[in-house]
Parts: sequence; structure tokens; C-alpha cells
Amino acid sequence: MDQSRKRKFSPVWDHFDLITENKVKCRICSQELSRINRSTSTMLRHYRARHEKEEQVNSPVINTGASRKQAIDEAIVNMIIKDCQPLSLVEDEGFKELLQLLEPSYVLPSRQPIKTMINR
Repeated sequence: MDQSRKRKFSPVWDHFDLITENKVKCRICSQELSRINRSTSTMLRHYRARHEKEEQVNSPVINTGASRKQAIDEAIVNMIIKDCQPLSLVEDEGFKELLQLLEPSYVLPSRQPIKTMINR
């Protein structure tokens, strides 16, 4: 089967193009690498050493503080509306435990503030 048409399973192929049977080219920095025995090890080592940190720097940062609380509050309001949940959901022990596990510093509002947010 023609290698260029063969399905590539490793996610590292998202960052490389096949030039010849034994050579690949990095899509990020255009460096050509040897490819021995159809292995992706060289490509993976190159990507981790040269580009993985760049992607981590460019990834979105999770909100903290007040904006994080606001985002969670809005997500709860949206869930209540979309899933037709009762306002009492915010008083359910299982829901409180879930939020505590996911975001220990989050303080869950009571029914009244949630109701106010829904009516806005």
C-alpha cells in the first residue's frame, strides 16, 4: 500500500508530513528527520523536545478568582435551564459534593441568587 495514502494512527502525524519512505518534515519548524523502520519515535522525540512546551504556553489559561466563580455560576444556571432542573438542585448533597471535588474553593450560591441569575 502507498505509504502516503496509508492511514496514520499516531497523533504525532498531525505535526509531520511524509516526504519519502524514510524522511518526514516537521510542519512547525520545517526540519527534516530520518524515519527508520516506519517508526514514529524520532518524530515524537523531536516534537516533545522542540514544540510541546510552545503548545502549553499557547493553551488557554483557566480563569481564577471572581471570573472563575462567575463562569461556574453561569454554567450551573445554563444547566438548570437546558436540563429543566429544579432550583433545589443547588441544595442536593451529591451536587455539592461534585462541585467540591471539581473546584474546592467554589462557594455554591443558594436558590435565590440562582433564581435572580435565571430571571436576568
